[in-house]
Amino acid sequence: MKRLIASLLMIIALMMIVSCAAPTAAPASPVVQTVVVKETVVVKETAAPVVVTATPAPKPAAQDTGTIFVMGPTRGVDEERFLLVLADFMKDNPKIKVAYAGTAEFETLINVKVEAGDPPDVAMIPQPGLMAKFAQAGKVVPLWPEVVKLIDQNLPGWKDLGSYNGKVYGVFHRVNGKGFVFYNKPEFEKAGYKIPTTWDELQKLTAAMAATGTPPWCITMESGAATGWVGTDWMENIMLRTQPVAAYDRWIAHDLKFQSPEVKNAWQIMDKIWSDPKLVYGGMKYIGTAIWQQAGTDLFAKPQKCQLVLQGSFYTAFFPEDVQKDMDNQVGVFPLPPIDPKLPTTLEVGGDQYVVFNDRPEVRKFIEFLATGKSAAAWAKAGGAIFAHKDQDMSLYKSAIEKSFATALTSAQATRFDASDAMESAGNVAFWKGVTDYVGGKSIDEVLKQIDAGFSK
Repeated sequence: MKRLIASLLMIIALMMIVSCAAPTAAPASPVVQTVVVKETVVVKETAAPVVVTATPAPKPAAQDTGTIFVMGPTRGVDEERFLLVLADFMKDNPKIKVAYAGTAEFETLINVKVEAGDPPDVAMIPQPGLMAKFAQAGKVVPLWPEVVKLIDQNLPGWKDLGSYNGKVYGVFHRVNGKGFVFYNKPEFEKAGYKIPTTWDELQKLTAAMAATGTPPWCITMESGAATGWVGTDWMENIMLRTQPVAAYDRWIAHDLKFQSPEVKNAWQIMDKIWSDPKLVYGGMKYIGTAIWQQAGTDLFAKPQKCQLVLQGSFYTAFFPEDVQKDMDNQVGVFPLPPIDPKLPTTLEVGGDQYVVFNDRPEVRKFIEFLATGKSAAAWAKAGGAIFAHKDQDMSLYKSAIEKSFATALTSAQATRFDASDAMESAGNVAFWKGVTDYVGGKSIDEVLKQIDAGFSK
């Protein structure tokens, strides 16, 4: 609750700053530390007590204020690189300032702000289910013809994912592919391991790794209010390798229940790995308490603590800095092998879509910018992200690995969105919590029943 209150106050304080509303009384002590990065305002939380005495009045619709307030879950390294994107936009549009606030409690706070009638101008939303919730309630603005045309040209495969009831509401920017197994390339090759292409070969590989005394899998998942998403990604990749895509789609819609044999089977496959301390460094306790980026650090520790990480393409941004500087020589990757060889290979994807709460001319310019490949340039060059824009400059990617991920995303024939993110908002949260409770000791049957009960239907 303290984190929620602190985060809410952080957002309110930022709104006061960017709207130039003068409070009636000064706070008892400093509330925020404001850092200007290439003219982008970033507001960071402090431990100081806060007195909030005023909320800025919303500007009339369609009035150009000169400032755009963006809110999202992106923090840390990703936030720093997103700021480069904003700097490029502001360089081309010097009369417009973009203020961004990232928070670990994004899903809670965005709901609070929308319900209070005080939404940001633009929100960065990773979950299509959350976008659909706001669209159904009439809280977000359908995108206008000019930006829809750009989406048709540059992001055709992502239009449906940003739509609700036939109207387009979201433009995707940074995206990712999931189901990739990363390994420490020099150590892997020194040991003489071979890349597995079947589930049986993967089982033999991990058994050989475990026999060395170094567990094969690095798995960590603590992520604030979103703790559990690492496990939902595992489940989604297993489901796509054990069930046809029609069943996967029914699962997203909750027509296929978590207590069904199909979903329980997938969880049991995951459990055979996660619950075996010989296969996972640190065991269940470490999985649940270590921050999600820690697995990448453990993979490259000297000596190695573990040998494989199952993650998304975005994870390259969270390897140690010296590894990132020599990515192609230090990092190896292979797709998680098929489990049922009769099923076609389907790429799981995820991404951030930007939706509009306040329709103004400067907001429109920003959204139209995000729908172009030019908006990808700064982040692609910095590394740690890939984009699906067909008009992007592929030469900007700093490593062959990242370029291959981007090529796979722009040319993939069969894809499915991250299931937990595509589920209704209540189901998404129930899934995260279910994984967390499973790691904490609840039985699979208890967890599956609990997740089903968390859905609204």
